[in-house]
Amino acid sequence: MKKKYIKWKIIFEVTFYGNDTIRGSFRDIKKNSLLFDDRKFKKKHMVPFDNKENVEINFLIWVDGIEIKNLVTLPSDYYDENVRYDEESIEVLDIIKLQ
Repeated sequence: MKKKYIKWKIIFEVTFYGNDTIRGSFRDIKKNSLLFDDRKFKKKHMVPFDNKENVEINFLIWVDGIEIKNLVTLPSDYYDENVRYDEESIEVLDIIKLQ
């Protein structure tokens, strides 16, 4: 019997925390979504893709190993010499089970 793969749509946002000489400290938030399943996104230590909580855990494990520019569009001033981005955070907003 063939294994049935369930696809999940994950809606998430990335918050960029930055500082520049004109604006001072600021945040820039970028939102995106992607389709996620255990066929394409398999990594060690992932849990079964059988419920929303596990899919969120697996997504956060997966994004830990990739560059942020592969998830969202970078802020337009990301490479500006006068702006310094110190960190990014990722928050899952919604997970939708697809058939």
